Amino acid sequence: MNPTYDFTGQVALVTGASSGMGLATAQAFAEAGAAVVLADINDQTLGAATDELTASGYRALAVSCDVANEDQAAAMVERAVATFGRLDMAFNSSGLWRQPTQSARCGGRAWWRCSWDGIAWPSS
Repeated sequence: MNPTYDFTGQVALVTGASSGMGLATAQAFAEAGAAVVLADINDQTLGAATDELTASGYRALAVSCDVANEDQAAAMVERAVATFGRLDMAFNSSGLWRQPTQSARCGGRAWWRCSWDGIAWPSS
């Protein structure tokens, strides 16, 4: 059984949204009725992904963002709220690729940046 979701009237932010799991997630949020903020560091693929969603009739916004830069991440959220009036959920599919041995040596904040991937949280 596949669950179905109705996110009509909600806004989802997806990082790493221009390809792979991030793009599939952005498409799923859009198909479930959410307005989607697509964020990625690759402007070319980000534009193509966003254009595909808007051409299909979905509400989508592209935001170029390096999530490793806190100022850019804050601006990404501010732009989402300024455009759609709210932010209900986020899905992080961006990240840094590292060899497993490098990730194991990460500590504190660096470990968080190495390992935080695929987290989604809805607002209440």
